[in-house]
Amino acid sequence: MKLFRLMGQIHLWLGIAFGVQVMLWLISGLIMVIIPIEEIRGEHLRHDPAELVLDWADEALPLATIIAAQDSEVTSARTGWLAGAPVWRLETTDGPLMVDAVSGETLSPISEAVALDIAQTRQRGLGELASIDWLTDPPREAGLAIPAWRVEFAAGETTPPTTFYINSQTGELRAVRTTAWRVYDFFWGVHIMDWSSRENFNSWWIKVTSIIALLFGLAGVYLTVYRLWMMGRRRRA
Repeated sequence: MKLFRLMGQIHLWLGIAFGVQVMLWLISGLIMVIIPIEEIRGEHLRHDPAELVLDWADEALPLATIIAAQDSEVTSARTGWLAGAPVWRLETTDGPLMVDAVSGETLSPISEAVALDIAQTRQRGLGELASIDWLTDPPREAGLAIPAWRVEFAAGETTPPTTFYINSQTGELRAVRTTAWRVYDFFWGVHIMDWSSRENFNSWWIKVTSIIALLFGLAGVYLTVYRLWMMGRRRRA
C-alpha cells in the first residue's frame, strides 16, 4: 500500500510536469498553423527577381578573362544579374564573388547603394525606407554567418514593419522578417524545446521530457495493474 501511494504521488507530479509541456506543444502548434507559412516567410512582401536576358557573346567579357583576373581559384561560374547589372557569379576557394560581366569590376562585397537598390526593387508595397545598416555579425534571424546589409522598412498602408537581410557577397535577399515571423520563431523554439538556435531537435530539454513521459507512463501502468489486481482480489473475497 505504501508503494501504491508513493507511485500515485509520483504519477501525479510527473503528470503535472508533462502536462505543462503538452499544453505548450498544443498552444505553440496551434499558433504555428494559424498563419500560412508563406506569410510567415514574407513571400507576399517581396517580388521574385526579374528574369532578364543578356547577349553574352556581344556584351560580356570572356569567362577566361574574368577567371584570370581573380586572386583565388575559381571552382565554378554562372551568369546572373545584380541590381540590374549583368554579372558573373563565381564560386572561389575564398567564397562567392560577384564580378561585373561587362567591365570586369569586382562587386563583392556589395555597396550600400546596390543593397538599397536590391531592397527597393524586391519589396512589394512596403512603407518608406527607415534605415539601412551594415552588420559584420548578423543576428540569428538573418540566417547568415557572413556580413550582411539590414534594410528596415516602416509600416505601409497594408503591410507591417519589415526587415530585409541581404547577403553582402552575393546580393541575395536572404531573409524577410516581420513581427509575425518573430512570434512564430519564438513558438517554434517552444515547440521543439530549443530556446537558442531553434534548430536542435536533440536538446537536453527534449531528453528530460522524454524521460518524464516514460516514468509517467510506467507509473500509470503500475497503478492500473495494482488496481485491477485489488479489484480481482476483492471479488474473490
